Amino acid sequence: MSSSGSKRSKILIADAEFAASAGDLSISYPQLELVCATEDQSANDMATGAFDGLICQFEPVDVDLLDKLSGLRAVLKMGRSYHNIDADTVRERGLVFGSVPRKGPNCVAELALTFILSLSKDLLVSHQSVAEGAYRHRGIKPEITAQWKMAFHWMKNVRVHEVVGKTLGIIGMGEIGCELARRASVLGMRNIYYKRTPLSGELERRFDAEYRDLDKLLSESDYVVMATPHTPQTEHMIGERELSLMRETAFIVNISRGGVIVEDALIDALRENRIAGAGLDVFTYEPLSEDSPLCRLSNVIMTPHIGGGSGTNRGIELGAALDEMSRMLAGEKPLVDLSQPPL
Repeated sequence: MSSSGSKRSKILIADAEFAASAGDLSISYPQLELVCATEDQSANDMATGAFDGLICQFEPVDVDLLDKLSGLRAVLKMGRSYHNIDADTVRERGLVFGSVPRKGPNCVAELALTFILSLSKDLLVSHQSVAEGAYRHRGIKPEITAQWKMAFHWMKNVRVHEVVGKTLGIIGMGEIGCELARRASVLGMRNIYYKRTPLSGELERRFDAEYRDLDKLLSESDYVVMATPHTPQTEHMIGERELSLMRETAFIVNISRGGVIVEDALIDALRENRIAGAGLDVFTYEPLSEDSPLCRLSNVIMTPHIGGGSGTNRGIELGAALDEMSRMLAGEKPLVDLSQPPL
């Protein structure tokens, strides 16, 4: 609510893709007057001093727009990477400044991290060896356990390791990459990334990541995660040459699209143990054919394109943003507070 207690707070939603969702959600937020850009009228065209809050996803928020929004009190970024916002000007003007994570990128980042942890524990082989009683091939038999008596590491999996101290190379540092970097840092991993346009120094500090060109990233990384969109520029960006730059002990994870990797080249590298393994949620053809060589490799973990989790849409993500904007305008601190740059 506005300070008068009766006047609705007026919110400008800068991205035209949310126009339909804003109309649908307006009845659920009677305290907010929602105005959304359209294909015919941009946020700059709509901006006046009457707006209390600004919500944006990808549209630029620059000095020109902020000057027009002279009555603005709060700026909210949908997603964590605020590369499109003039953060210095927002802070100089004393505006409440926050971001709200998006459900979609969160889901995909969770799967990427699941692959990393699963590969580090050789999880597929570990499970199968237990379920199939493979201990019998090692000449051992089950014995009762106690606190200091157990068959530690009874299958001697050679690929088991810890991720702490390992280098994660993220190809495509958009929302998914930023969410993944945050999670990896908590685990003690070192983040490097490749992106056509590098992040600002502030965002690199925010996400604890250092830029590398593609070849250096591939040669330095213990884990390479594909998190780039599939475009004509990224079609088959990882092929035989790029895979040859990776360490024999390194893993590749693809939660992007199948077409960013030359699948036959990846199969060859995995078969010949030129890389240690892969975690794949996406493929050149989906569903993956049952006769694909990938199905017969022990150093691959695959899922049926589940990176989107339980699913999301513009309405879900805009609703989360409106909840957060309501809190911010009510005087509460943003859940993700961007009022100060990272140290």
